[in-house]
Amino acid sequence: MNRRMNDTHDTDVNKVLQQSVIDALDDSIEHLDAYTLSRLNQARHRALAQAEKPRLFNPQWLKAATFAVLLATVINGWLFFSTPNIQHMNTDDFELIVANEDFELLQDLDFVAWMIEQEHAS
Repeated sequence: MNRRMNDTHDTDVNKVLQQSVIDALDDSIEHLDAYTLSRLNQARHRALAQAEKPRLFNPQWLKAATFAVLLATVINGWLFFSTPNIQHMNTDDFELIVANEDFELLQDLDFVAWMIEQEHAS
């Protein structure tokens, strides 16, 4: 309850302070000379014209581009690291062994597999 009263009091103080600042600024504008008023008006028009120009690096476009690059990077990384690294065995060596009908080599399949790996490694 006490906090609510403090919040209400702070809001009232802020409103009074805000109104007094607005009144002081309004009073100060009334006492400006014509040259200063003209310069303020010109600055205002330049600021409005600048605000209407399209910006190259619009924050919304920059956010969208950043998201697109990040998404492309994640997808490429996922595809690169998720594909299995399968070495395809050349069957020509195997066919040569079978074609020669050297059955002693066929009996020792471990030796044949080792020989094919050595052939691929070199």
